[in-house]
Amino acid sequence: MKKIRPSCKTIAQAAGVSRMTVSMALRDHPRVAPETRDRIKRIAEEQGYTPDPNLKELMRYLRKRDISKEEPVIAILNAQKRPLKELGKDSLMIRQGAKERAENLGFKTEDFWLQEPGMRLQRVVQILQTRGIHGIVVLPVESLNDVFSLPQEDFMGVATCGVAARLGFNQVHPHFYQSMHVGISNLTERGFQRIGFCVTEPEDIRSNHLYQSYLLWHQQNILEKNRVHPLVKDRINRIDLIDWIKKEKPDVVLSPNVDHYHWLKESGIKIPDDISFAALSPAMDTPTGEIAKVHIGYHKIGATAIDVLKTKLAHEQLGPTDNPAVTLIRGEWMEGTSVRSAIKKTEAA
Repeated sequence: MKKIRPSCKTIAQAAGVSRMTVSMALRDHPRVAPETRDRIKRIAEEQGYTPDPNLKELMRYLRKRDISKEEPVIAILNAQKRPLKELGKDSLMIRQGAKERAENLGFKTEDFWLQEPGMRLQRVVQILQTRGIHGIVVLPVESLNDVFSLPQEDFMGVATCGVAARLGFNQVHPHFYQSMHVGISNLTERGFQRIGFCVTEPEDIRSNHLYQSYLLWHQQNILEKNRVHPLVKDRINRIDLIDWIKKEKPDVVLSPNVDHYHWLKESGIKIPDDISFAALSPAMDTPTGEIAKVHIGYHKIGATAIDVLKTKLAHEQLGPTDNPAVTLIRGEWMEGTSVRSAIKKTEAA
């Protein structure tokens, strides 16, 4: 059995307290009663807990802010034209992962909508500067039109999508090329020869065109008769999808949009008997076992963004980042009944 790594969460579960209480107890915060602090420290020692090597610096930063009066705040910025409640599920899952990780480290988070009616970027910047908020997590943007600029000397940020690279911030986002590799490799291993890929142009842009880059490489290495022309449009509707399938006749559809799976079923197509379907990095909370997929941990993206940010804040590293780092979250294949079991490969003509 794999040994569970000790953490604030495992200590909190054993002690019957919140992760925030554990975090505060381990840094001898006066809000936690002495007997509770001692009990938590004893449990931490029994579990073999070792703090993050950056925590000492981080705790120094937190104490300097005097969190007994005011907890330090990390801003979560939504730069899309849509309000928070209308964002895609991937953005909401990233936000949730960031909020949970920030709370575990002793931070508060606050949401800011840069394109809120009546709000201007300069006003948001003024609010952040006035309140001394230096740490920023930028949620995924839809296009380059959503990319904004901030006074680099006042802030340290982490962007959670590749498009926002123009901000000059460190980045944490899915490993698009590797995810495409995982999807196509697993399908080819099962004997599928005509793999059809469909993606909207905004989705392709958000991947920095890496989805199509891998697809192009793959198609250059298979028989020409098995190359399925991808369906790429600004928007893809039900009719577009069905017409494309009738024309291209793929064995399996690989798509980032789970709605495509439901459209096929609603159109009377039997899955996986008539055609198989696999989802590429969909934003789904838990695996259902029905739809085969390349799974991406969007909560992990948000949590990792906070981890990157807190190290910078602990060392008070504000201002422009030379050669920003990119952390890529890898995809993992998960089986589902929407893809047939391995099929016999026909010999090349």
